[in-house]
Parts: sequence; structure tokens; C-alpha cells
Amino acid sequence: MFWLNNRQHLKLPKKICAALKKNYTLCYLGSFLLLLCWTSLQSQDIHFSQYFNTPIDINPALAGVTKEDTRIFGAYKSQWASVPVGYTTFSGAMDTKWVPSGMNNGYFGLGLQFNNDEAGDGDWSLTDFSGMLSFIQQLGKGVFASVGGKIGLGHRSFKLQDLTFDNQFNGEFFDPTITPSEKFTNTNTTFFDAGVGFNLHLQHDDMRSKLDIGLGLHHLNTPSQNFYSNSTIDIPIRRDYYLMGVLKIAQNFDLLANGLYRTQEQYQEIVVGIALRIHLKTTATKELAIDFGGHLRTGDAILPYVGLLYHQWRFGFNYDINTSPFATATGNNGGPEFVAIYTITKPRAASRKICPLF
Repeated sequence: MFWLNNRQHLKLPKKICAALKKNYTLCYLGSFLLLLCWTSLQSQDIHFSQYFNTPIDINPALAGVTKEDTRIFGAYKSQWASVPVGYTTFSGAMDTKWVPSGMNNGYFGLGLQFNNDEAGDGDWSLTDFSGMLSFIQQLGKGVFASVGGKIGLGHRSFKLQDLTFDNQFNGEFFDPTITPSEKFTNTNTTFFDAGVGFNLHLQHDDMRSKLDIGLGLHHLNTPSQNFYSNSTIDIPIRRDYYLMGVLKIAQNFDLLANGLYRTQEQYQEIVVGIALRIHLKTTATKELAIDFGGHLRTGDAILPYVGLLYHQWRFGFNYDINTSPFATATGNNGGPEFVAIYTITKPRAASRKICPLF
């Protein structure tokens, strides 16, 4: 997954170009619904179908917005392994709370994130590392607002060896002995990146029903990438609008509804979904629940989803069933995605319970 405005200069294999012309989408949910339209998305930032399990990836204001003190995330996604243009994405992250002495109605969230993504025959890759800071303020009973920011470094690169170029076609056939006419100043670039976000968290007295709604703004500084001496590529600002909700519908059942709408210049992505959570055990330190559901990336893929929650651990798995025109090449095999989350909660005296957020 990548952004390359002057992709026409870099002739990627035909199947990669076909993949880039497929529709990517992103979601909008409420407790129940969503909306919006789509357009052809030729390229994109790193993204996960389980955005609801990788929250600080979509908004730095979600760092620390959790009942636990610390969360550690790991996510892996493989796309289109059935054709020779596979995309592989890995993300590792953590966030934690910081409560200054004497602060009772607010606290800070701190986060770190590492991403790595490789795509296609040219190993078009992105590696980035960022730090996040948020502030969460309790506005009233069950109402929390947060604002956050992130700064980081990104590194993009590609390899020329396995790429083909127009001039290597001699009029009759492809001749790999012909030297490519493209002359790159470099095949890698490093850039500074920044983003901000806003989030509103609502929760009910039942300790299970909650809703997060917010906006994450990424690449605020529109960082430049340079592969030619006389040309730069600016990464446009990306906007992530989302709703992520849990509704307790019975003693042992919750309804999960999520939606995300992502836009970057004229490109849009919509993902929406719903799942049922079944609580099998509610005993403290032995909590056990399972999730069953599915999501839809409009115009692109159906995403069956299962999840497992056991005390401090949460696991999520989905498989992208490709429905876009690229399904002709993939045989509908989009690829799997795994997310694992480990949480840490420190014992705390009742008198020091800060902002009862769940």
C-alpha cells in the first residue's frame, strides 16, 4: 500500500497496476450504520481491516483511551499472496496512561508505533516510527474528550532489479538486456511526518456500552519524497472519520458496530461492520468472550471476522474475500489479517481511581 503521485514514471508489473486501480474503502459506523460513496483508489497509506483493534493507527487522540493502564499491539496483514504482487504489512505499537500527581479529572496518554510495509516485485516499502501524546479530560459522567498529536520519521524505498520499463520492449518482445531509460536520483527517501486527532468517548453505567467518535488527521505537513533530482512527491493529508461502538443487549451478549471513512485528496475508502460478542465467563481474571461478525470494504472486499478475549489478551482474525475487479487475478483471495493485544492494569487504591473509563 503506498502513495506515489507520479507512478507513471515507474512502470510496475501489470498486475500491480491493476491492483492499484481497485477500490479501497474505509468505514463509517454509528451504533448501527454508515454511508458514503466511493471512487477508484490507486494507492494508499498502510491500513488494517481491523482498525477498531489498532486504534492509535487511525487517531493519536485514542492513545490512552482505555480502561487498562497499558496496551501492547501487534498486527500482521498479507494481501494477494495468490498472485506475484503480494503486500505484507506489520505493525507494533503500545500506549499507556500517565496521571500527574493531583490530577483527578484528566490524564495523559503516551504512545509509540512502528510500521513496515512491502509491496510488489519492486519491494516498494515503507518503514515508519512515531511517538504520540494525548490528553483525556472527563467532561461529565460517562463523557470524555481527548486531543492528541504524533510526530515521526518515515522511510520509503524500492528496488530496481525486478522492475520492467517501457523502453525494454523492442517492438517485438521484452528484452531484459536493454538498460532501463529511467534515471532515479535515489531509490530511497526519509521524511518527517506529523498528525493530530480529536475523540469523544461516551460510556454507559452498565460498564459495557460505549461509543468512540472522532477524526484523525495524518500527514499534516504534507511530507515530500524525492526520487528524481527535479521532482518531489508530496503525501496528501489523510482524514480518518470513525465511529466504534459496543452496546450491551443482554446479560451475556454485546453488539459491536464499527465504521470508518478515510479520504485522501480525491480518494475514498469506506469500511463498515457488525459483530456479536458472547461472554462465556465473567469471573474476574478469568473473563472469556468470543466475537463473530463481518465487515465490508465497499467495492473491494467482504471481511469475515472472529475475535477472542481472555483476561489480559485479545485476538482478532479476519480474511479479506476480494470482490473487486482484481478478483479475476486473486480468485477472491485477498488475504488474512491477525491482531494480538496484551493489556496491563495496575492495582490501584479506590481513593486513587482516576477517570473511570472503560
